[in-house]
Amino acid sequence: PALCEELKINSQKDRDQLAAAKDIAYKEGFYNGVMTVGEFQGQTVQEAKPRVRELLLANGDGFAYAEPEGLVMSRSGDECVVALCDQWYFDYGEAAWKKLAEECLAAMDTYGEETRHQFELSLDWLHQWACVRTYGLGSKVPWDSNYLIESLSDSTIYMSYYTVAHLLHRSLDGSTLGPLGITPADMDDAAWDYVLLGKELPSGHAKAEELVVLRRSYLYWYPVDIRSSGRDLIQNHLTFFIYIHTAMFPKSEWPRSVRANGHLMLNGEKMSKSTGNTLSLRESCDRYGADATRLTLADSGDSIEDANFEESTANAAILHLYTLMEWITEAQKALQQLDVSPDQAVKVGDIALRPASSPLTTVDKIFNAEMDALTLASGADYNKTMYRDALKSGFYEFIKSREWYVNVTADTGMHPQLLRKYITRQVIQLCPITPHWAEHIWKTVVGNTSSIMDARWPTDLPSEQDHSLLAVGEYIRKTVRSARDAEISLQKRSKKGGKSVSAGVDLTKPKALDMYVAHEFPAWQEDVIGALRANFDAATGKFDDKQVLAALGAKGMLKNKKVMPFAQEIKKRVVLTGAKAFDRAVDFNEPELLNELLEYLKRTLELSA
Repeated sequence: PALCEELKINSQKDRDQLAAAKDIAYKEGFYNGVMTVGEFQGQTVQEAKPRVRELLLANGDGFAYAEPEGLVMSRSGDECVVALCDQWYFDYGEAAWKKLAEECLAAMDTYGEETRHQFELSLDWLHQWACVRTYGLGSKVPWDSNYLIESLSDSTIYMSYYTVAHLLHRSLDGSTLGPLGITPADMDDAAWDYVLLGKELPSGHAKAEELVVLRRSYLYWYPVDIRSSGRDLIQNHLTFFIYIHTAMFPKSEWPRSVRANGHLMLNGEKMSKSTGNTLSLRESCDRYGADATRLTLADSGDSIEDANFEESTANAAILHLYTLMEWITEAQKALQQLDVSPDQAVKVGDIALRPASSPLTTVDKIFNAEMDALTLASGADYNKTMYRDALKSGFYEFIKSREWYVNVTADTGMHPQLLRKYITRQVIQLCPITPHWAEHIWKTVVGNTSSIMDARWPTDLPSEQDHSLLAVGEYIRKTVRSARDAEISLQKRSKKGGKSVSAGVDLTKPKALDMYVAHEFPAWQEDVIGALRANFDAATGKFDDKQVLAALGAKGMLKNKKVMPFAQEIKKRVVLTGAKAFDRAVDFNEPELLNELLEYLKRTLELSA
């Protein structure tokens, strides 16, 4: 009655609601029901169901019967006739085996919590799995030659064969033997048990010495560092991959990580032949080139969700790479001129360089710190296979930092040491994504004799970012933004005829700007920091947001529109650098810095004084 009321079932004609009610009732009964009468009284329905079945069959009161849950249609559109045949099963739900699989998953890197969560769900529901079929392609079941291993259960440890394949044969069909001269007949069960499992090899084996080489190759390459596959296989094949590895190999050879990805969309829509929204790899390479295609794929997304290949991004990638190549080419010419006259300033096109012997300025040190920070970030992103993030830090933001440095040093010139470092870092950071472009720049433009493939990731990196210098760089940028925002605000008020604008102000005439350096912060900012500090747990690195809001509300500060953005900024700094971010005293002399940047500020803000 409760389900009838909930689903608004009025008669037997409400078929959809009745089907839904049946489904809900059956699930509740099975998962939460308890037997109230009979031999299995007190047991859950899940426990009692197989026992009741066994009892009915044993007493001759029933017979085994099975039917599909619904109509089964083939891919060709034909209705299938379902037959009950003998079947072999993997008992994936077995308690001891499941515990090993869970232990393996816990130690694995899944590159995202959503992937880990899906694996955990699969381990919870997966139990007996039919693992054989009677026709099609595949390997025969070793213990029953009448059956083939079905596709999802097959190839769960094929990567272990890769570790020795190059030593066993030179051709795909195995007709050309490998360098060890081992034939298929030599690789009997005892040989494979030795190579893959480390079991003792029977004395007198004809290929004992060669098998030692195979075993050494297997141990060199295994375990699997990363298995990359589609997210739709998490619930079956990839979970089998974990189970079978834990059943066959010791812990030291269990897989270390699984990287799951979604499908690839094109221009924000699903690829479909029927709609014509398709782009093959060959078509993309013909249209945009290999490197622009690779860059766009890297930019398309890294999460378990569907990635999106935007053709506008591919077009833009061509321009970005070409523009960067032209800039590096011009910069390289300037460096070559400086090599001839190292004690003289050089200017080639837009590239202005100081003498090589000139000391590093504050701006030089900031740019150097920003390069190090971005290289550290892109390296970490590559290690996590987060290619969009690696592209952001190692390409887009790297260029943005360089453009800022060029702009600030336009009056004095860049330091050649930092320019060389920038070019080297930029090419190496892009190499995994755009190898052909990187090789051209590395050898043809820069003039290296060895390949970029022989270059190593920078080894002159600090252990962590220099937050003090990065803060100075942000201070300079904020100062310029604040001045520009003030001017824009003045222009808007002038157009509206605001009373606060002096009647004699002419915004078209040369401008002058007075800057004042405060020795203390506004009281409301100190109150915000006090509330954040009081509700910050240094052990966990987290804030009690409810208490922060309560503290700010108690002081009537939530009405101030500046409070929450300021609080968020301080929180980000604390997460980045720790509790020391609460101390806002700067590590540099502000007046001295502003005086050092005087010419830059006048030029960029278009000031006369």
